[in-house]
Amino acid sequence: MRSEPLLQLRELTQVVNGKRLVDGLSLSVRPGEFHGLLGPNGAGKTTALRCLYQKKMPTSGEILLNGRPMADYSRTEWARRTGALIQENAPLHGLNATDVVEIALLGMRLTPAQRRRRVHEALDLSGLTEATDQQASELSGGEQQRLHLACLLARDPEIYLLDEPTNHLDLHYQLRLLDAIRDRGRTVLATLHDLALASRYCDQVTLIDHGKQVDQGPPLDVLSTDNLRHTYRVQGSVSKQGLHLVAAV
Repeated sequence: MRSEPLLQLRELTQVVNGKRLVDGLSLSVRPGEFHGLLGPNGAGKTTALRCLYQKKMPTSGEILLNGRPMADYSRTEWARRTGALIQENAPLHGLNATDVVEIALLGMRLTPAQRRRRVHEALDLSGLTEATDQQASELSGGEQQRLHLACLLARDPEIYLLDEPTNHLDLHYQLRLLDAIRDRGRTVLATLHDLALASRYCDQVTLIDHGKQVDQGPPLDVLSTDNLRHTYRVQGSVSKQGLHLVAAV
């Protein structure tokens, strides 16, 4: 039996301009679990994650880490224990790829040798060894996404918060980088559009629509024919053999 949840959301609600973008979302993520937050565009996935990496404070509800409310942690301590891959673009002008990863390690108690090793390993894993001296702002969209993932892999936080981590990535790097994150055994909460990837990597998923929780459990249970039809407006099924989907009329 696994230990108690490491990360919990309790009745999380985010209201913006009178609209409930997240409406009473509750979920628990246990240590070492890869938990997917699923739903169509506009479901509230990114908004929920923004509350977790403190881009927005929730209107109501609680976020707990090891049973302690987020408000009990300093921003520095929260940032040390969690690491976020986000959709907002970070400024990259004037920095090469090595600079960007080194900046991600600022504040960590590392020797120069440990820092160099982490930077080298993360860039190598992300397929950017040949681009170490290249201006980061000149990298392609996929390369920049891999660079941001390299920053997170170099830091290797206790909890990975991933907002659409496979955006702009070709299939090779989707699998390579998600494999690398999963193999580290860290706790992951990730928003994912690709249901095949969700069923491959997630231990548990939470399905939301219009800010509200629809279902929660193992991916193959949650991605049922009824849930796919009502939430995604598609006909079909998700199984260990893959996806079989068509747009619903």
